[in-house]
Amino acid sequence: MTQILTPNVLGLHQTCLIEAMAAERHIKMLAVKGEVLAFQCKSFSSKTRDHRKGSEVSFYSLSFNRDSQNFSVRDRNSSLIHKDGSAETDIVHCCSALDVQQRQKVPCVLLRLCKKRTSAFKYMLYSICTATDAKLHAEFVLPYEMRDNISILLGPTLIWSHENSVFYTSSQTSGVKEVPIPMTVNFIGELPLRQRKLVIQGAQNVPSDQSKVKNILYFIEDGRTLNSACLVPDAYSSVIQCMMVLSAEEVDGGLRSAVLAATSMKQLVRFENGLPRDVCLLPYEQPLSIRMIHTLNDCLVVVTFSQGNVCAVWKDTFQVAGCWTGVRLLLVDDFMGCGTDQMLLVFESSSAEPLSSFLLTDLCAVTYSCGRSDGEEPNTSDAAQENHLLMVQALQSRLQSGLNILEDLQRDVEVKDRLLQQSLVALTDLVSGRKHVFSSPEQEGLVSLWDDDDDDDGAGDEEDDGMQTECAEAPLKMHRVWQRIIGQSLIVGVVLKTNKTSVTNISASIVLDSQQTGVAPVLSTKTVILPYPASDTAVSHGPSPVKKIRRSDCSADSDGSKLALVAVTDAAPLLTSGCVRCPIMLHYSSKESPGCPAGECARVSQHCGHISLDLKDISMGKLHPRLLQEHRLNTDEAREDLLSLMALLDVWFFRLECPDHTLADVQGWLQESLRFERLEIDPHFTADPSGVQLFRWEQNSPFQGVLSVYCRDELSLLHFLHSLCDFLPVSHDVQPLERPRFCAGSLAQTLQTEIHTVTKEASSALCSDEGARKGEAESQMLHTLREEGLKEQGRCNERLRPLQDQTRYSRLIERMIHVQLDADEAALVEAPRL
Repeated sequence: MTQILTPNVLGLHQTCLIEAMAAERHIKMLAVKGEVLAFQCKSFSSKTRDHRKGSEVSFYSLSFNRDSQNFSVRDRNSSLIHKDGSAETDIVHCCSALDVQQRQKVPCVLLRLCKKRTSAFKYMLYSICTATDAKLHAEFVLPYEMRDNISILLGPTLIWSHENSVFYTSSQTSGVKEVPIPMTVNFIGELPLRQRKLVIQGAQNVPSDQSKVKNILYFIEDGRTLNSACLVPDAYSSVIQCMMVLSAEEVDGGLRSAVLAATSMKQLVRFENGLPRDVCLLPYEQPLSIRMIHTLNDCLVVVTFSQGNVCAVWKDTFQVAGCWTGVRLLLVDDFMGCGTDQMLLVFESSSAEPLSSFLLTDLCAVTYSCGRSDGEEPNTSDAAQENHLLMVQALQSRLQSGLNILEDLQRDVEVKDRLLQQSLVALTDLVSGRKHVFSSPEQEGLVSLWDDDDDDDGAGDEEDDGMQTECAEAPLKMHRVWQRIIGQSLIVGVVLKTNKTSVTNISASIVLDSQQTGVAPVLSTKTVILPYPASDTAVSHGPSPVKKIRRSDCSADSDGSKLALVAVTDAAPLLTSGCVRCPIMLHYSSKESPGCPAGECARVSQHCGHISLDLKDISMGKLHPRLLQEHRLNTDEAREDLLSLMALLDVWFFRLECPDHTLADVQGWLQESLRFERLEIDPHFTADPSGVQLFRWEQNSPFQGVLSVYCRDELSLLHFLHSLCDFLPVSHDVQPLERPRFCAGSLAQTLQTEIHTVTKEASSALCSDEGARKGEAESQMLHTLREEGLKEQGRCNERLRPLQDQTRYSRLIERMIHVQLDADEAALVEAPRL
């Protein structure tokens, strides 16, 4: 229903509107610590004979109430700042600034007193110390009215411009000071630097040619000047209306900076180190200021315009998020007390209340409106619609990824349950003396990872029981041997070419010449087996990736592939007699050795080359890895350097997770912030040029990744983890993972542990009174066999052949297991049936 206004009603409505607008001009509001601080100026008539008109300025606080969804006055009694019975007072400007004496941000207000009989203007700068007290910082008189570029900054310091001159004053300066360089001001603000913070950016006429303009930065603290091109290019200076400095750092006499600027061409431009990086088209003209809002999910850049227009832009996507019109004031603070910022848009209203019509929102989870109809929504542009669509698509993709991971976990649980059930059936059949029937691979849904040629080669061997790996008779082929010296450690590597060879327990030893060194003939080494990094040619023309490493053979690989056997030892015993030449022996267990009983492995030793060490070469750094200093190397030598570092350094694994957001850019942080270099031979690895450290980052999903840290000691690891935790947001979770065990040299120990566990459980299930005596006899036999094994181990140690201990001991353990199983089976058969 449309309301028709009569002339009397219309006049009354216009009068109320004018009074409300007049009241708004005499009230200035400021956001302070989650509340709204309102400065109010009132006029009154003095009681003197001439009845002069006086004024007073006071302030009070308003806080947001979630129950009533409105702002209410915390204390009805306002606090007085200034009172004058003979002059009119106006509130010129108010904002928050850092008080250097109190070392905290305080609200500041600039007042102007004007007497009708004089042409001068008196100004006073106050700060609010407590809820009831105000402190006067500066008081001065000007022959003109202050209008342009008024700013209250660190100090608090008042800065303004008048007719191409810049003036400033504070409690530390005695009176008003003038900047000695005349300029047309474009920006007055603070830079996040350690010492010089207050800066003025403007245009200065060149003395030699008044038609040319030079853009400069002037620092108020020390009078230093810089070329403003380090913030924004000179070509943009003439069109920039307002700007905001996000970050600044002094580097080699210049500035490394990030700046947001709004131009007269309806553009919001992001500059990095004086170069434009991104541009967003703005919906309105004549920008006035730029504010940053740290919301729950992202940062918002809010731009205010003339005629009451406001626009919000997402910082990451640089797309318009929302637009509003008819806005009288914009305030930014945590009004809800939730730890993030919200923006308070105060709209023009006919009411005399300062906050009768407002919108409190962060465009994420907080939206409160008062004095506005439900149909009034923010004007969203096409870019904002596209941004919302991209957000929905990202959430859908994240949900689908989570569902896929959940399905994979469910399938893994089903496979484990089926494996446990089959193992229980097999154990029951073994104890009961029944023959266990294995299900076919097709029935289990298994697919062979070997080529058809491998199946054809083993088709005629029908005597095998199907549980052992078929391998063609071929010795290990050595491709080359290398050596490196890192610190006090000697690293020796052997590149092996495996061709369907069935070998286990591969290890290497360094044999010394006792006539030269006079020490033990064999050095104790730590041996690891690593996959040899493939070059680009090998990747494009190499074998099919379907060939995999067999689980029963840790060292066997696909046809034509390479493995690296790396041994690490102490270099000090080798360097006591100058130049040393040492043979390198390779040891492994093979089923194809002549004279070896069926089903048993024989220990094979094979000479694979030698190394030479010279103190002169070591002192000149010829054996030191070049990869840490030259990260762009993509040669076999660089791959050998990488393998040497991986074998020498201790490795720790950390899982990084973020359930609510995508992971931070860890790889970018390693390269940009820590200045680590990415390796050309393997882009997953990042190296520290200043120290012997490697980092490998593998991101499994947008929300999870694994970081591998290779370093010499735990102190270096703690230093790195300290920097990592400072970089990662609070929402990220870091968990250490267990280290994977290398298969070299640990197969016999693993088998011994597994067999011991199985026999212990089987023996506990088969205990019987009648089989006790027989069990004692068998235990005596086991004791005799164990003593024989220990004697054999001692004889092996005397012959300095430690590599044969595990094989001999494994055979003895296997014999003991069979004897124990026979005793348990006999006890089970003779036991009375219940």
